[in-house]
Amino acid sequence: MDLLRNGLGPYTILLNLGIALHAIDIFVITTIMPTVVADIGGISFYAWTSMLYMVGTIVGSAAGGHIRARLGTRRGYVWGGIILLVGTIACAIPPDMGTLLVARVVKGIGGGLVIAQSMALISDLYGPSIRTRILATVSTTWTVASLFGPGIGGVFAEIDYWRGAFWAQAPFVIAFVAMSWQLIPEKSGSETQAQLPWRRLLLLAAGVMSVGLTSQFKTPMTSALLIVLATFLVWQTFQRDEASETKLFPSKALSIFAPVGLAYWSYFLISITYTTLLIFAPLFLQELHQVTPLYLGYLSLVFSTGWTIGSIAVAGWTGMWERSGSVLGMVFAAATTVAFTLSILSGTLVWITVWVTLVGFGIGITNVLMTNYGMAVAREGEEGITAAAMPTIRALGVAFGAAAAGLVANSAGLDGGMSKETIQHVAAWVLGLTALLPAIAAIVCYRAVGWGWKFRTGR
Repeated sequence: MDLLRNGLGPYTILLNLGIALHAIDIFVITTIMPTVVADIGGISFYAWTSMLYMVGTIVGSAAGGHIRARLGTRRGYVWGGIILLVGTIACAIPPDMGTLLVARVVKGIGGGLVIAQSMALISDLYGPSIRTRILATVSTTWTVASLFGPGIGGVFAEIDYWRGAFWAQAPFVIAFVAMSWQLIPEKSGSETQAQLPWRRLLLLAAGVMSVGLTSQFKTPMTSALLIVLATFLVWQTFQRDEASETKLFPSKALSIFAPVGLAYWSYFLISITYTTLLIFAPLFLQELHQVTPLYLGYLSLVFSTGWTIGSIAVAGWTGMWERSGSVLGMVFAAATTVAFTLSILSGTLVWITVWVTLVGFGIGITNVLMTNYGMAVAREGEEGITAAAMPTIRALGVAFGAAAAGLVANSAGLDGGMSKETIQHVAAWVLGLTALLPAIAAIVCYRAVGWGWKFRTGR
């Protein structure tokens, strides 16, 4: 296997370990939260443990490129692991909910730093011919995390020792830090003494907090205003970053007239799509098909499995296959999302399972190809920061996707009752609009195929 040859084996293991540590925590916390609030209280902040972790992750991943450039490849990666370790231990010892929330932010920052710098290392260490294969391997790691994360959390919740879920992670984080120090090649940081751009990071965090708070309000008007405020704050972050010499993001990160901008918009749209499906499909299934919680967990797993299969299927694609695959993956995802919607409204569980798996398959195809594309079209001198910022864009898509889907659902009448007719109406609106997103992403990818790939190849 190419990922284990020519000295790449240790890096492949290390990168997937770092990503697994971040991914597993996302699934663990949702499983143990009922036990947490039963022990230390704070039920009114139930959802904040996940929201603040996301805020920390976005801030950490946004800062990842700067930290890497400032401290160097090895020290930047190691410090990300150390912060992740501090956050992990802090999550295991809090006496109250307030302390746990602070710990979640710290852990999120550490996870964001690790994920961002992992993507940068993939860009550094793996050539274009095998880069899609390591990206497909990363997708597999996320699928494995979605399988084992809830199980790990469930075991410790069952024995009424939720803190053990974090203590159990600590040795693996320590091993990750030690391996990073031993394996990561030393590349000196910049000689500049530029400080971390705290103002832009705080502005970005405020934007993410604003969009995250939409889940606390039922009225569509309040949610809409918070989304508008969040959009303004995030946009200002990118505008100020564009004019700065010390960048968090690559040049023209949001431009539809630049190859990198096209790649970033595809990540954003993909994230909104799967976030909406995974948040609201369980509700619709429970109310319209009376499924069990076990089936809902199974549905999430088959979606992730479909994503992984799609990623693996196109790993190693080049030339015309690579160019057309990114577009066709989104076209396929749009069509299967429509089919999934119709099955939710009037189909059977067998077809619902088939269609959601195929949606994941289409998304997996485009995600891995456009990630490789984004790394390949990075401007000279911005290769590391372009790759490092990719997780930030994806996380922003998750945050805005959850908020926008909630706004659509409440506007369609979800806050007015849970009758079958109401749920069918809400499902038609939420899932119907969701199907438009991969269709729009297909247009974005087509534009990249039209001339973005020419930028990459120099033609």
